[in-house]
Amino acid sequence: MSKPHDNSMDIQIGQRIKRARQEAAVTQHELGEILGRSSQQIHKYEQGSNRVSAGTLYTIAQVLDRSLDWFFSGLDQGAASDTSHWSH
Repeated sequence: MSKPHDNSMDIQIGQRIKRARQEAAVTQHELGEILGRSSQQIHKYEQGSNRVSAGTLYTIAQVLDRSLDWFFSGLDQGAASDTSHWSH
């Protein structure tokens, strides 16, 4: 039985997306148009209720003139601490 998904990292990334979008003066609708997504989907990304794919985050970073590192810099590392399922 798998444990429930801890979405704290998704929430933090979503908050960064929202901040970058607002600082760039881009609406959810405008970002959605660029990404080919609905404004509702952008809202879900920003709330952390839907996970953003790597490719989508890359495009968001380009559109909002941010580096990919900016979305992860200083995030709570506890959200990614369970790596027991990764093989080394």
